[in-house]
Amino acid sequence: MILTRKEATVIEKIRNRSTRKEIARKLGISTFEVEDIVNDLVQRLAIQRSDNVKEQCEVLLDTYEIEDNTEKISKQKKTIEVLIPEGYEDHIRKQYGILPRREIARQLNLSKVTLNLMIMQLGLREKGMPELHNQRFFEQNEDHIQSVNIKEV
Repeated sequence: MILTRKEATVIEKIRNRSTRKEIARKLGISTFEVEDIVNDLVQRLAIQRSDNVKEQCEVLLDTYEIEDNTEKISKQKKTIEVLIPEGYEDHIRKQYGILPRREIARQLNLSKVTLNLMIMQLGLREKGMPELHNQRFFEQNEDHIQSVNIKEV
């Protein structure tokens, strides 16, 4: 019988009398997913549930093969794709390193969330960059900000 790596790990853990929680921790998945794998293995006659003890199974397989290509399959993240109007991309790319995102969003009449989605879609998002952008903006506009604060007092 050919098994995936997860199925093979579940079988080995069942042989060692591990609990569902221990198996889930080892694989980094939920206990519900472990239960689904166990149910699938029961249907394929790889393991058999014990009638006496809850959650205890007996392994029926002596040998099995592990499928190698299962690790390449990954879940695609659900993302929202935003249509970027003509001219917005250039403006965002030019201003992203200079102005804070809230200012760019205000200029384009967008919500900050929509702008952030556009930035991620354009591949501009880098770790730690927003703080740097805000610092540059305030350094460049320090005189204007101080004059506004003086007038308010």
